[in-house]
Amino acid sequence: MTWRVVLKKALSLVKELDAFPKVPGSYVETTATGGTVSLIAFTAMALLAFFEFFVYRDTWMKYEYEVDKKNSSKFRINIDITVAMKCQCKVRCTVSFSPQPPGAKD
Repeated sequence: MTWRVVLKKALSLVKELDAFPKVPGSYVETTATGGTVSLIAFTAMALLAFFEFFVYRDTWMKYEYEVDKKNSSKFRINIDITVAMKCQCKVRCTVSFSPQPPGAKD
């Protein structure tokens, strides 16, 4: 087979694959009711898009920061640090740091 024959077969296969097949003529008849509904729907969508654009345009982000002046609240931080270094002893060495002394109450 030549390339032209293969190409023609491929094009004919693509032409058969129609995502929107043709509908009967009775489905596409125009009526005054259908036109009115279409105009109302189009007008509603256009108005919604128009007003949504103005809401988007007039919206501003306002950031406010404030210092927490309460001293009654506690913020616990526990930190465990392991240092990789040669150890002089024969047991495993680990350095641990905790801001809260042992035996202290929460």
